[in-house]
Amino acid sequence: MRLSYIIDCHHCGGHYEYSTTTNVRRLALDDMRLDDHIDTECAMRCPACRSRLNSSVADYRAQVKVVRQA
Repeated sequence: MRLSYIIDCHHCGGHYEYSTTTNVRRLALDDMRLDDHIDTECAMRCPACRSRLNSSVADYRAQVKVVRQA
C-alpha cells in the first residue's frame, strides 16, 4: 500500500508530491479517513519556504492532499 502526499503551499505557491510505503493493512486503511488524525503539535513544513502546513486542521486540509494507491 502506497500513500501519496500532494502539498500545495499557500505561502510560496509551491507544488510537491511525495510517495511513501505503509505497512498498514489495506482493510484498516480503507475503513479510516486518512485526515481524521492530524497532529498540530509537531510542525509539518513546506520543503521550499519552510512555512508551517499544519498550524490548524483547516490549514492542513487546504494545503495537503493524501491519496491511497494500491
